Amino acid sequence: MTCPMHAFDPFDKGYLADPYAVYARLHADQPVFFSEELGYWVVSRYDDIKQVLRDAQSYASRNATDPFTPVSAETAAVFRAGGYAMQRVLLNADAPVHPRVRRNVAAAFTPQRVAQLAPRIEALVARTIAPIIALPVREVDIVQALTYALPAEVIFLLIGMDADDVPAIKAGSESRVVFTWGKPTAEQQVALAHDMVDFWQRAAAFVSKRVEEPRDDYTSDLIRLRNGDDAVLSLGEITSVVFGLLLAGHETTTGFLTNAIVQLLRDPARWQALAADPTGIPAAIEELLRLDTSVMAMRRVTTVDVTLGGQHIAAGSNILALIGAANHDPAHFVEPDFYDPTRSDARDHLSFGYGTHYCIGAPLARLEAQIVLRQLVQALPTAHGAPDQTMEYLPNTSFRGARSVRIRW
Repeated sequence: MTCPMHAFDPFDKGYLADPYAVYARLHADQPVFFSEELGYWVVSRYDDIKQVLRDAQSYASRNATDPFTPVSAETAAVFRAGGYAMQRVLLNADAPVHPRVRRNVAAAFTPQRVAQLAPRIEALVARTIAPIIALPVREVDIVQALTYALPAEVIFLLIGMDADDVPAIKAGSESRVVFTWGKPTAEQQVALAHDMVDFWQRAAAFVSKRVEEPRDDYTSDLIRLRNGDDAVLSLGEITSVVFGLLLAGHETTTGFLTNAIVQLLRDPARWQALAADPTGIPAAIEELLRLDTSVMAMRRVTTVDVTLGGQHIAAGSNILALIGAANHDPAHFVEPDFYDPTRSDARDHLSFGYGTHYCIGAPLARLEAQIVLRQLVQALPTAHGAPDQTMEYLPNTSFRGARSVRIRW
């Protein structure tokens, strides 16, 4: 094993505020190294990370949602008492479970189902932006006013859950991020476990309700597809899929929309260009996904001995693949730190993953981002960032989005 040339602390405030300076050093000095503090091999180059994501046999996903802080006996007791029974289905599953579950989940996640949501998302975004436009003072925290809750409401439209549950689900999602990808104390871990149990019980109760009262929504589609056959999907697996969507389906989009707004407003000319010509929004979104992804890292574990970036890595080793670093690798992207919506290879970004675990929800995320940015730049064409802001981020290894962003117009 090798030691890092530079200290690497993904929980550090400085890193969270600007991880790209760290990535540049890693690319140049030590693109693959073992972190004693994390117990992970850290990988930063595009080609190496794409290899990791492509080769699902050598790099398994079973550690993708394992907590960095070992689960204490008290925390485990909270989970048992609350009936927490999350199963490995997508993000943290491997063959043979993953191919079966993904095939059936994808069969229900049809282009038609996504297309049906478009007018409802348009209306939802318009309703959310209207109070912003009407504010007597032309300044707002765009996270609290728009990007925090809206992605959860979109996921609720998809799965059929009532919007009244948004505050509880957002709180539960944040608890799961800190529990799984953060560094909580033992006391915090127990409190977070209680939140996750509540989160799980809501998902389980919702699925049970849809079994009895199916509707025209994605959850009911999964239940109809199951048709009572556990060999297709069990109810526990469907509950786990819904539970996963109630995190990955909106936390990542909240972070991305926030990051995109921050990046566009760093130079108001970027924002104004999209307001003048909204046809440029799809290309801008791909570049923004590359430039400032909300999914900063993905995890894998080696199933065999491998060689990566010239380093020999033994079977059973944990891998932290820095997606944000891959998207800024100068060996793949010319001048990667610059915003260029005309770059021809922007869509090469790995923000939705790659290979067998590529994000099923990518089409919905792109659709939602296009609708939000189009309506927002047209409603606030003169928007700019408020001065003297210090942005805060939730300390964790994998998800990144400012928790508050004030804009003016």
